[in-house]
Amino acid sequence: MKGSYRFRVKSKKIIFEFSIRRNITVIRGKSASGKTTLLHMMYEYLRIGRESGYSVSADSSYYVYLRKEVGRSWQDALYPLKNTIIFIEENNPFVFSKEFAEFVRKSGNYVVLVNRSTFKMLPYSIHEIYEIVTDAKHADVRESYHELKELYSNYPVAENNRADIVVTGDSNSGYQFFPVCFGKNMWSVQQETAACLM
Repeated sequence: MKGSYRFRVKSKKIIFEFSIRRNITVIRGKSASGKTTLLHMMYEYLRIGRESGYSVSADSSYYVYLRKEVGRSWQDALYPLKNTIIFIEENNPFVFSKEFAEFVRKSGNYVVLVNRSTFKMLPYSIHEIYEIVTDAKHADVRESYHELKELYSNYPVAENNRADIVVTGDSNSGYQFFPVCFGKNMWSVQQETAACLM
């Protein structure tokens, strides 16, 4: 899969609108922020369609793996999926395994991890970590409107992985590593302190 895929998930009182842009997306947030509600709405629509009371419109096929899915391993559920956006609910410990990381790398699917933890086995972008926010501009008396907001939006995207300047905290081993990677555009906090004292 490549590209961005738009979702609109709706009940009588709640609307979620968001796009999934890369192969690994993380949705974080405190309790009662809407993470579980979103997944259960999507799951019930997959299970029984409009009888669920929900509607889901999406640019891609999707699958929701909940923690209550008893009697079926994650491998049996996820390995057959192709060109699918897979949403995985919190408290599924398999997402921290090497086998799952290998599945994500090779499957060609997009994976959305709804989880407050960090994933050391997975190479995901800081720009694909989101939280669910309520947008008051779109809200009315009958419906609440929710969207995904980039959690670390104040970090710029470096063009072609180039940086004008890199600042390190010391001039020891950390500083020695970065000039090899970035060349001469280096400045350490210790150098700056020394320059101020001169």
